[in-house]
Amino acid sequence: MKKKFSFIVLIFATLTIQAQIIPAYETFSLKNGLKVYLLQYGKIPAINVKLVLNTGKVNEAPGQQNFSDLVSNSILMGNVKYDIETQNNKAFVLGTALTASSTNDNTMVEMNILSKDLDAGMDLMSAAVLSPVFPKDKIDQLISRNVDFNSPTKMDIGELSSVFSNYFMYGTSNPMGRYFYKAQLQKITPALIKEFYDFNFTPKNANLIICGSFDIAAIKPVIEKYYGTWKSTMGNTNGVSLESIAIKKKEIGFINRNGATQCALQWNKMAPAVTDKDQLAFSVANAIFNEVLFKEIREKGGKTYSIGSSQKTGKFSNTLMIGCSVRNEELFNTIELFDMALAAFYSTAISETIFKESIYKRIVSVKRMESPEEISTFYNPLVYNFEKRKNIINELNTLTVDDVNKVIKKYFTPDAYKLVVAGDESKVTTQLTKINSLKRFTAADIEKDN
Repeated sequence: MKKKFSFIVLIFATLTIQAQIIPAYETFSLKNGLKVYLLQYGKIPAINVKLVLNTGKVNEAPGQQNFSDLVSNSILMGNVKYDIETQNNKAFVLGTALTASSTNDNTMVEMNILSKDLDAGMDLMSAAVLSPVFPKDKIDQLISRNVDFNSPTKMDIGELSSVFSNYFMYGTSNPMGRYFYKAQLQKITPALIKEFYDFNFTPKNANLIICGSFDIAAIKPVIEKYYGTWKSTMGNTNGVSLESIAIKKKEIGFINRNGATQCALQWNKMAPAVTDKDQLAFSVANAIFNEVLFKEIREKGGKTYSIGSSQKTGKFSNTLMIGCSVRNEELFNTIELFDMALAAFYSTAISETIFKESIYKRIVSVKRMESPEEISTFYNPLVYNFEKRKNIINELNTLTVDDVNKVIKKYFTPDAYKLVVAGDESKVTTQLTKINSLKRFTAADIEKDN
């Protein structure tokens, strides 16, 4: 770890948080349309900076699979101001690192930096975002790696079950159900990547979130200095309209992966949106469900080393995903045991004791947050309402066990999920015959654009 960030970690470790941190919150826009969100608090001399672009997988037209990920990687490959080696060396000296990633809904460039080095850090980040050069050799290498290691015949079984879960839920007519493949990737050029970048990386399509210890009055000129001149020749604010999905019955699909030594399973169920009235009770219910899964399937059943459920939220889809890997001989037994655990969780009311324990753990986790990155993620103004978020402990204290049990009846139904299994068919043939109406997938299913 970098020396300066070792210092930051030491500071984190010595702090004791007695109450929820509530930062000073302010938002404004630059003349070019860039929206800025400031979350200021003075506990730690460090700052988390996120530049979030309203572009991701949902913005990829047919034939553009993987474009958003390629752009997020490319912008860190050097720019007009700094080549990649100079950029990385400067980041090292500052004790930071620029990261970039894309999701279904957005692309994010992020750094953590000491407060005193913010100006230099903003210089690095803005240069990467505003003036990337898209070097052909490095982009070709990245595409080649994707061709080699992300094909269904070579992919890790966990990733394979995730890719085909998306296909199973959304289909290839929806960008969230599409996946890149060799023939499509080989048509991509740096010019096409730059065109996608030019259309989507615009100030009106971007949000800057700065969280940590800084002077609000002093930071505004820094933001203007590095982002005020940002202009775009095409594109403004992205607009996408997609149909919502529904999972109304139990369906199981299988994708073969020759040579796999285990089977990966991913169950997918519907979940509420972050802004939904059920969200808080659902998050408590899911925390309890996680413990149930671990106890019943890991500890009692001995089927897997780990299993867990997580909520995947977005603008157009909100799902509950449960994933694990199991020994080939335990595939069908694990599916049966999961069904039993889910049915029991649905039919048996949560006790007051378990409910109170879960609420207590959640409140403790909120009070323990202290790093700028944690605070920024927790209060993310692109996801949460600040006023509600700063009162979450009060909301947790007013939540009742009946609220949680009602949510369980609504979302943890045992007769509705989509499960995808990835593994070597030759090793689980007999077990697959026990699954009614099994859907079989092949690589050809996702090797199309629609």
